Amino acid sequence: MTDFSDIIYLGAAMVVFSLLTMNTSRSFQVTLDTMIRSELEYRAISAAQEEIDAIRWVQARYKSQDPFDSGNSSYYLYEDNPVERTFDYGANNEYSETFTIYREAVPSNDCDLLDSTSQRCYEITITVENNSLDPVITVTQKLIRTLTFTS
Repeated sequence: MTDFSDIIYLGAAMVVFSLLTMNTSRSFQVTLDTMIRSELEYRAISAAQEEIDAIRWVQARYKSQDPFDSGNSSYYLYEDNPVERTFDYGANNEYSETFTIYREAVPSNDCDLLDSTSQRCYEITITVENNSLDPVITVTQKLIRTLTFTS
């Protein structure tokens, strides 16, 4: 009888070991998925922040024209909306991810303007999407920007 009990114990040990191995591999897979998702979220936030930083310097380029007025086609900043941007990364830039950047500027009433004839206030929304994973990674940043124009 000891031979059968040894076989049963050995079989049970193999089943337990297999279950532990599967749990460990699932844990590694979940950790890898989380790491990849957080890396893509970081890059999406970085892309949105780059757009916000560019908006902060827009006044120096457009001193007398409104870059957020969609009716002013020769100066409209977001004429080519949405924008596809590809980021290369890795030790030798062997990986790349493409992000879609949506930009929108709408007039805002949340500002106290000193001079309503030469100043305009906009709420600018930057949305960055990446479709590599399911669900889609989406990052949205908003900025209230007041511009002063010289005549």
